[in-house]
Amino acid sequence: MTSADMVGYAATVVGTSMMMPQLIKSWRTKHMRDVAFGTILLFFFNCALWAAYGIMIAAEPMIVANVIGFVISIALLSLKLRYRQN
Repeated sequence: MTSADMVGYAATVVGTSMMMPQLIKSWRTKHMRDVAFGTILLFFFNCALWAAYGIMIAAEPMIVANVIGFVISIALLSLKLRYRQN
């Protein structure tokens, strides 16, 4: 593993963890009114595009980070739709 790979995986942990506190809080409180729909959509498309780019250039840390982020964004989107009345 190169030092570039280690930095890539460190960025994976930080970048992927970025939205986890919001996901956990929203899951527990069952409220998403303070989370903008646009923010979730931008995160969704950001992760999808970076994952696609990572696949194109065969950058494993980038792929891993953004696939996980993509799943988190889908979970946030699902919670936003589910709890839109709360």
